[in-house]
Amino acid sequence: MPDQLLLQAAAFADAVSAPAAGDDLSAPVSTCPGWTVRDLARHLGQVHRRVVLTIGTGAERMVPRDAEIADGEPPESRDEVATWLLQGASALAATLDAADPAREVGGFVGPVTIAFWARRQLHETLVHRLDAELAVGFPPLADVAPEVAVDGIAEWYDLLTAYRSGSRRVRGDASIHLHVTDAPDGEWLIRRGAEGVTITREHLKADVAVRGRAVDLLAVITGRRGLGDVEDVAVFGDPAVAEDWIRVAALS
Repeated sequence: MPDQLLLQAAAFADAVSAPAAGDDLSAPVSTCPGWTVRDLARHLGQVHRRVVLTIGTGAERMVPRDAEIADGEPPESRDEVATWLLQGASALAATLDAADPAREVGGFVGPVTIAFWARRQLHETLVHRLDAELAVGFPPLADVAPEVAVDGIAEWYDLLTAYRSGSRRVRGDASIHLHVTDAPDGEWLIRRGAEGVTITREHLKADVAVRGRAVDLLAVITGRRGLGDVEDVAVFGDPAVAEDWIRVAALS
């Protein structure tokens, strides 16, 4: 996973370096309302550094956003921001690679394993790469392997199941089948009920089915692109049922 993290960080840095980002990185990021490309770069670079610090300190929870972080602010120059991003990603990849994957360190609300952070940071970087590419007009996630995107969807739903499965926001009375068309093991059945949501990886008929390439479905389920914005995503059943689920899951 550290190698994949570096690949996604390099693609993110390429987007940041694009002329469309603006000389001062002031181009808006439509998928992160109110943010510019500079804000997005600052966020990702700081998250990478906070995870490195979290692993190094042995704290029971992730280092907070307002903590003092060495080299925690991006430079002014657009090209230097790209270098700053890659420095943070490289430090994180090296830290993850050197650690025992089963070792417990601080997480969002308590201890998690190094393996959790390796997976979380890969997909944090991947989704924010998508944000950056959409902001500057690059083809989104053009070189991402389907299996990486499939794991991105799985990780998104694993987080929701772990932290928000009983939230009022995700409750409902509907089922949704998500089906990746270009990779194996890319199916999910989402059941929304009165007590919350359950998500399983299986092929069963649902109220609505959503089918498409892994990268396209990742963009849709994370709220980065709408169902109607991706030509190769097909919906079978009432699109409103799928759209409501995507809306609440993306906010969770």
